[in-house]
Amino acid sequence: MTIEVGDRVKFVRSSRENIQLSDGDEGTVWRVTPIGTARVKWDNGIRLDLDPGKDTWEIVSNGHKEIEIHLN
Repeated sequence: MTIEVGDRVKFVRSSRENIQLSDGDEGTVWRVTPIGTARVKWDNGIRLDLDPGKDTWEIVSNGHKEIEIHLN
């Protein structure tokens, strides 16, 4: 599954040192770079990118809303 703007994500783990997140922290993706880095605004107030080569996360919910169209 591809991560997209508006997705809610849950942090699982990282190989980076001194990361300011704990297992289970959640946030919202506000940008995805061309190389796949997810820029996230975390619920604890920090903004920290998720690096697909160093970090593990889960998509909690898809932020995109489906539009329902009713035709007469």
